[in-house]
Amino acid sequence: MKEEEAMRLLKALLDGEGAEWIEERGFVRFRLRRGGMLWETACRAEGSAMLIYGRFPFRCGDPDKARKICDGMNRRLLRGALYLDEDGSPVYRVSAELDDVFGAEARLAAALQYSAQVVAGLWAKLSGV
Repeated sequence: MKEEEAMRLLKALLDGEGAEWIEERGFVRFRLRRGGMLWETACRAEGSAMLIYGRFPFRCGDPDKARKICDGMNRRLLRGALYLDEDGSPVYRVSAELDDVFGAEARLAAALQYSAQVVAGLWAKLSGV
């Protein structure tokens, strides 16, 4: 699947869910909520993959401790990676391979759900650091 097709698929999936999104600098950005947690997810197509970035809305006050948590979680995560951006905010990145046109929508939806589960699951562990 070409990058333009992948971005159209993402937008259609978000529209089907009634999600508000914006497109900016090659990314489609939208917000996700689970309970009292609200965060931004940004997606961009690269080759035949969709890269999904779950951006936590806070900075970690102790970057060294936060990096140790990220390192420990990266050893346990089945997919993707957790890291601190240049501002000290945690980011979870995962990708969805969209090389099969017939399975692309299901793969993309599953990767978005997985990303949301990881961000929500790690929220408490990282928010107090």
